[in-house]
Amino acid sequence: MFTEIHSGKGVAVLYRATKANAALAEWQPLHAFPAKEAAQAKTLIRSTDPGQAFFRVEHREMEIHPDMVWVPPGQFQMGSPLEEAERYADEGPQQQRVLPVGFWVHKYEVTQEEYIDLMGSNPSFGYNSEAGELAANLPVDSVTWEEAKEYCRRLNERESKAGRVPPGYEYRLPTEAEWEYVARAGTGGAYSFGNSDRVDHLSEFGWWRENSGETPMPVGQLAPNPWGLYDIHGNVFEWCLDDYDAYEEGGFVAFSGADYKVIRGGSFYCPATILRSACRIEPQISDFRNWLTGLRVFLAPKR
Repeated sequence: MFTEIHSGKGVAVLYRATKANAALAEWQPLHAFPAKEAAQAKTLIRSTDPGQAFFRVEHREMEIHPDMVWVPPGQFQMGSPLEEAERYADEGPQQQRVLPVGFWVHKYEVTQEEYIDLMGSNPSFGYNSEAGELAANLPVDSVTWEEAKEYCRRLNERESKAGRVPPGYEYRLPTEAEWEYVARAGTGGAYSFGNSDRVDHLSEFGWWRENSGETPMPVGQLAPNPWGLYDIHGNVFEWCLDDYDAYEEGGFVAFSGADYKVIRGGSFYCPATILRSACRIEPQISDFRNWLTGLRVFLAPKR
């Protein structure tokens, strides 16, 4: 734990080197966290070689965008148990996953306005008649996986130039494990607010077939999950970095034989079961332009 960090402002960065007198360039960043969260920023350090390792913490006067929510390191059960109602076979077997370092995640899905600002165009098909043809705060949709990655690359370039990206981190799409970790937000039920038998509460947290009018809705209108993330259930699917594969060798997958990538979270057009935290049954080919799919950005260790 890093309780000796006295400043409550800025970002702290944990570095590792193989010798105490290593040159500055030899210190590798491992973990970054808001200085005010030092008490929660404990991290698991695994030895990768038989030699010595040395660590130091550096404080930086750096401000991350206020809509980026810091998520502490932790572990969780990824996937769904056999008894979860309306689960799909590709959600198992459950596996313990460890997130050894913290990271940041945007509390909202990327909006059409934000996408136009960086990319200069708007691929969105989704339209909300009450909000207007270009609804600045509607989530962007119809984004391919490559376009989603390019958006993250441009965002990272802009924020790096402004000095708002910690060493060793980058803006990017999440891994599938990172996505489910933040979606669950410390919970173990079908949704971040409870189990499938509480689906009557889903409309308080997510836009889906029963409450959206089958149209996308402005971000941030409903209740967030326990970690302060909005629309993690529904509104638009969110791209992940990962290929869509079985959780274990020989395990079940719904689709194969093409460049399928994982999308998570469900959409405004989906039934409740697709919005469950573990659901991964709707992968998309990376260059497919699906009007139900957008993205959420993470600020996480480089990959």
